[in-house]
Amino acid sequence: MYKSKLYIYGVKEQKNLESSIKNILLKSTNDLSWLSKGDVVLLKPALNSPDPYPATTDPVTIEVIARLLIQRGARVVIGDQSGIGHVLHSPNGTVKGSSKGNYEKSGMKRMKEIPFAAFEEEGWDKGFYRYKSDGLSWKHGFFITNWVKKVDHIINLPRLSTHVQAGVTLGFKNFVGLLREDSRLEFHMNGPFSFVMKTRAIQGSIKTVNDKSDSFFKKIVEISLAVKSKLRLTLLTATKAQVTLGPDKYAALSLFPSHVVDLDPGIIMASEDQVAVEICALSLLTYLYKKQSMTTKMLQILVTMLNTQTKELGTYSIWKNPFITHALHLNLGKAEIEYIYNNISDQMKTSLQKILVRPLGFGPRTSTL
Repeated sequence: MYKSKLYIYGVKEQKNLESSIKNILLKSTNDLSWLSKGDVVLLKPALNSPDPYPATTDPVTIEVIARLLIQRGARVVIGDQSGIGHVLHSPNGTVKGSSKGNYEKSGMKRMKEIPFAAFEEEGWDKGFYRYKSDGLSWKHGFFITNWVKKVDHIINLPRLSTHVQAGVTLGFKNFVGLLREDSRLEFHMNGPFSFVMKTRAIQGSIKTVNDKSDSFFKKIVEISLAVKSKLRLTLLTATKAQVTLGPDKYAALSLFPSHVVDLDPGIIMASEDQVAVEICALSLLTYLYKKQSMTTKMLQILVTMLNTQTKELGTYSIWKNPFITHALHLNLGKAEIEYIYNNISDQMKTSLQKILVRPLGFGPRTSTL
């Protein structure tokens, strides 16, 4: 049976980070076998806010990947639109905030020669198109940036973090940044704490309706169907992680900080199968969360109780996470994964494998580089 390959590298010292990113990128893509000279590659970071890594994507990762792609003849574009709490886009233009400004403040702008595409600046009608497919939870489809059509390849660069609404924000959640504001508001109406989004909709004069479909997670996952044919890799760097609250550095009017942990060793994971990365990232986040004290976890537990649509990490099988179950249902990836470790301790392997065990008892296949 064919298995998806997931590469997991340990990074003991910061000085080895750049070489590790380069090595795992080349290994997981078969030496960039899909890239031809002149191809346009979109790097999709997590830029929900102007907050620094790990609230947003590690800037070193972006720079290393961009430079390597350019050396191989690619034209690279970094693109995103920040979350509604930081950038509000409407049919009449941008009401508040700037994704480009957030890109600079977050520390991502390390290469001035690489263009950054702030999707809200492309225009409400000209910058987005409607994606429709049979059988989706989106009854009328959703509006997604035209950059998906304009580029040849997409690399997804999420970070490792919990999320007050979605429970976690990893690879699938990262593609929310491709959507136009009305589509973002539409799926949020099915989700927890939707009253916050209703307020934002009023600020932008955007009509919102709760279609009562209870499809918050499904709609997020289904965004990946629009990029499936061009998505070449999901790569996640976790030298740091937010293990409570999120996605931003602070929650609830900046009153409560997300709890950040440093990983020793740091971990980089990459795969052409986005489900494989989601599964391993969720396992790692669960492992890190379970190690925290009850005092550290208390606010996260309270938020989860108020949420009603998510469960506390470590209290359920990762294979029952709604992002993973729906992604597998849509054939966006495989449950059968070969985990290929490099510079990962036996203790870490054992800890992750306990979480990775599938409900029927079929443990993961592993190997070592």
